Amino acid sequence: MRHSGLINYALYQAGWFACVLGAASGHPWMGCLIAVMLIAAHLSLSSERAIDVRLVVCAAAVGLGIETLQIAAGTYRFTSGTVSTALPPLWLVAMWAQFATTFRFSLRRIITRPLHAAIFGAAGGPLAFLAGERLGAVTLLPPLAHSLLRLSVGWAIALVVLSEVMRRIVPDADAGGPRTAPDACYTDPV
Repeated sequence: MRHSGLINYALYQAGWFACVLGAASGHPWMGCLIAVMLIAAHLSLSSERAIDVRLVVCAAAVGLGIETLQIAAGTYRFTSGTVSTALPPLWLVAMWAQFATTFRFSLRRIITRPLHAAIFGAAGGPLAFLAGERLGAVTLLPPLAHSLLRLSVGWAIALVVLSEVMRRIVPDADAGGPRTAPDACYTDPV
């Protein structure tokens, strides 16, 4: 499929919005359910399910860890969906898991290069949380500059870790370019 990277990123964004808007409207489980369904759809279309499952699990674990540290540091609090004030809500962990579905496709050129991953994380993490705050899913705690700095550093580290994971478990990840082999795109599960 010629446009699989664009489709892949659009589906990730749909899951991101579902999670954020679900949390903002007081229905965090709806967004989480949509993200999980999109992950399942990705895995059902993947020709390398075992690799994608490993990436999803690793990203969820890294996300759980980094967001738990952010909560402990007083970076933010959530408007809904928390079971424990010390842990991130499930919808946020689901977003990290769904984020991994972009690693072999739309974000491949970024995630396979540790420096690019760090820069992307350092800029993208704070921007995502600022957007989440604007939409009403999270509240960044004052002082705002400190919260944004913690997010920037945390996300940079998280994406370097995920870059290394990607490079270790995906056989040709060091190539970094778009996958052109027929099995690189979403395929019919038949």
